[in-house]
Amino acid sequence: MKVSVAFFLLLTIFLPGCASRARLGPAYLLSPNEPIEIEMENFSFKPNHLAVLRNQSPIILRLKNTDDILHNFTLMAPDRNIILSQDLKPKESATIDIGFLNSQNYVFYCFFHQHRGMEGMLMVD
Repeated sequence: MKVSVAFFLLLTIFLPGCASRARLGPAYLLSPNEPIEIEMENFSFKPNHLAVLRNQSPIILRLKNTDDILHNFTLMAPDRNIILSQDLKPKESATIDIGFLNSQNYVFYCFFHQHRGMEGMLMVD
């Protein structure tokens, strides 16, 4: 009985960490006046952790789906409002001007594959 209880406690501690979630890579500090290039491939964004300086220039995203399946790019503000949601077919690209953003951390994800860890963060400072 004690072994069963100990095993159950260990599972409740370690299993939540086994969920498929994206791990943020190193933060890429992006140059002003340059589009932010984000590749969608193999259920991930490359890069998935971006940093830009506020008011240097409007934020322009260049999204590129290099995968063989449909992906989506959804950008969400900290208050959970959707700023942008764009579907991209396989091998499709799109350039989107989202203007200026407030200094905050924004989450982006694929609507179709977020459960597989396809998400990232855009930090505006």
